[in-house]
Amino acid sequence: MERKTITLEQKKNIGRDTSQDQCGNKIDLKEMTVLPVTNKTKIYENDWTFSRTIKCPELPVLHIRIPRKRVALNCKTEIPVFEISETIQPDDIFEIAHDDPCLTKFIDNCCSDGKPVPYVVHFIWFMYREFDFFNFLSFMSVVRFVRPCLILIHGDFVPYGRYWHRFTMTFPYVILVRRSPKLTIYGKRVEFIEHLSDIMRIEILKDYGGIYLDYDEVVLRSLEPLRIYNYVQGYELPNQLGSQLIMAKRNATFLQLWYDSYKNYSKEWLYNALEVPAMLASQHPELIHIDGYNFTRPSWQNMTWIFNRNYNWATNYAMHSYARMFVKEYPNRKVDLMSIRYLNTTIGSISRHVLFGSKELCYNETKSN
Repeated sequence: MERKTITLEQKKNIGRDTSQDQCGNKIDLKEMTVLPVTNKTKIYENDWTFSRTIKCPELPVLHIRIPRKRVALNCKTEIPVFEISETIQPDDIFEIAHDDPCLTKFIDNCCSDGKPVPYVVHFIWFMYREFDFFNFLSFMSVVRFVRPCLILIHGDFVPYGRYWHRFTMTFPYVILVRRSPKLTIYGKRVEFIEHLSDIMRIEILKDYGGIYLDYDEVVLRSLEPLRIYNYVQGYELPNQLGSQLIMAKRNATFLQLWYDSYKNYSKEWLYNALEVPAMLASQHPELIHIDGYNFTRPSWQNMTWIFNRNYNWATNYAMHSYARMFVKEYPNRKVDLMSIRYLNTTIGSISRHVLFGSKELCYNETKSN
């Protein structure tokens, strides 16, 4: 199949215009994408009663199109470049080793614009698992509000399932960075898979910089104002910094201090992941920008605010959806592309905000007939 190569000179529109790829490729992403706009959230934006309804658009992602676009890196050139081809396989994702200098060189040359945090988003994905609605919502929120140069999935498998297929049809700039979790750190065995992920996210941001997200963290507005800082986190609880969303310059000093804290690795669930960065922040406030609670409100202590009531998230940059807790607590409750139209809860409103461009409840045309 014909391949199109993108040169360094074509990178001027990085992260800016979803009508073309972030290195200037001629592919028209409007044909694939994606996300309708209903005056964003300006419709009743100051009204959080959800007493009105609007006509919500049909999502293009409901219709899977084959073939789809596939992105690869050509590492044989002096400056790595994108190559675009077509594929019919949802799991046909370009792979690269985590220690391949080609990826770092590409990010530095094609995903950076002079600000400390490059336009690249990182997720961690261990094991062969289905990509569910909450994962889809998280990734789509990145497409709408971050518009990254690349989404990098770090792990040993590509996700699968209908939502994964829909996402890759929507946004082709996805690469699998193949790596396995480190089972030890500073000679100590890591006890929990969650701790493996905690350590890997620090390593990822040290290596590449960018924006790390948990795969159920939902971005709710542009993170652009925060890209001026070398390192950004938000509080989860007092004396705990959440790691669901981290923004960092490559090799940020705070990251190394945090990583070195694992010389005193503790089996205690939250110590190294949440409490240590809060302590480091109090010791080195010049190395970190803390954006209040704007990445995690409501916290896990108030999870019912997400699934059983409406929460005013107007000042949030993002929200953690606590998908695993939801599945455990509400095994029979459906959250999908159709149910969110009428779901009068926080998870319903943020889903509509991301996917439809408005938080408001959808007008139920079926009931009106």
